[in-house]
Amino acid sequence: MTRQCLDKDIKITPVEGRVHVIFDDAEIASSINAMHLDEPGCPRRVYFPRADIQPGILEESETRTTCPYKGEASYCTIKTLTATGVDQVWYYPDPCPLVEPIRDMLAFWGDRIEIRYSAV
Repeated sequence: MTRQCLDKDIKITPVEGRVHVIFDDAEIASSINAMHLDEPGCPRRVYFPRADIQPGILEESETRTTCPYKGEASYCTIKTLTATGVDQVWYYPDPCPLVEPIRDMLAFWGDRIEIRYSAV
């Protein structure tokens, strides 16, 4: 399969300090190695290394979407003892060259997701 990737003014930069993911009032991720992805016309996203996510809470989903700038996204569902967030996590296992730094890093989005920042 040939992948067509378009160019866009996307910026990927390291997050300063520590960034946390709160899901349903519980911290499920914390990282000093997260990356900001700024894409014109879209909300700023934070991508986390998989190693910085609480183990055992993500289940792979069959959901896939395609972005002409980033490639095909794979999704995960968050499952904790108190809540489930269907397809609220995504990542790019084979990203377009433009966004190679976020390969296999996880982004979170949903009604019970909160991203918080703190000093290291």
